[in-house]
Amino acid sequence: MSRTAAAFKPASLFASNLKPLVAEYPELEARIISHAGSRFYLVELVLEAADDSREERTEILSRRGKPMLFRALEDVYSELRRADLNRAWLVSQVANDEMIGRPPQYHQPLTSRMPLSF
Repeated sequence: MSRTAAAFKPASLFASNLKPLVAEYPELEARIISHAGSRFYLVELVLEAADDSREERTEILSRRGKPMLFRALEDVYSELRRADLNRAWLVSQVANDEMIGRPPQYHQPLTSRMPLSF
C-alpha cells in the first residue's frame, strides 16, 4: 500500500493530498454535491476498492479538518484542476427525499447526476 493510500482515512482527505491521490487512482470519481435551496457546493471523492472484499470509500474534501464549502462551480473546478482532475459528476440533493423518509437517489444517472468536464 502506498503512502497516499495509507493517508486516505476517514476525515483525512485534505486538499493538500488530493493531487497525489489522483495520480495514484486515475479512476477516482469526484461528486460535486449541491443541496436544493443552498448556494454552496461540497466535493465528495469516491475511491473504489481494489478487491471485492471491501466496499468503495467516500470522503468529503476537507481543509484543516473541516469540509470545504465552495460558493461557485468555478471555484470547485479550480480546486479539482489543480489536482489534475478534469471530470466530475454534479449531484443534486433534494430535501424532499429526506422529509418523506426516502433514501437519496444519487446513483441514478438520468435523474440526479450530470457529468461535468472542465
